Amino acid sequence: MKSIKKIIGSASCIAGYFIFSAAAFAAAEAGHEEITFLGDWLPRLVNFAVIAFVVVYFLRKPARDFFANRSAEIGKAMQESKEARERAEAALVEMDRKVKELEADRMIADAQDRGEKDRQALVEEGKKVAADVQVQVKQGIDVELQKAKSALAVEASLLSLELAEGGIRKKIGHDDHERIVKEYIDKVGGKG
Repeated sequence: MKSIKKIIGSASCIAGYFIFSAAAFAAAEAGHEEITFLGDWLPRLVNFAVIAFVVVYFLRKPARDFFANRSAEIGKAMQESKEARERAEAALVEMDRKVKELEADRMIADAQDRGEKDRQALVEEGKKVAADVQVQVKQGIDVELQKAKSALAVEASLLSLELAEGGIRKKIGHDDHERIVKEYIDKVGGKG
């Protein structure tokens, strides 16, 4: 930083010298039209050569150091930039991996939640279907029970009739039979 200030200060002095020299020469020569090499150009060339030698002699080392340091700083900055880029790329790869893992974990958790909800829904639906089947089976059993009771009642009444008929036939003889038929005919015949 100090060498940069020295270079800027020296360059400013040299530029000022050239500006004031040119102005002084222009003012001194304002009235003359004749230009000669020895009288006019030679002192200027010698003056320029002396100033150039002084500038080169004094500014050679600071300029060389400045540019060497600047090259080293640029190289160092480029190396640090390269390392920072490599670290950033590695961090990006790591972050991508973590994001993918989190997405996979989230997808697995979502699938498990959906699976649990579906299982619960199926269990509830199964319970409803089982209850409906039980109601239908109970109704079917009740219907079949009523049919069986009716069939048993009919069968019992038929058996009772057969037993009663068998009992009446044993007790009623041939004469009783004829008398019942005549009475029936008289009743039916008398009404007719």
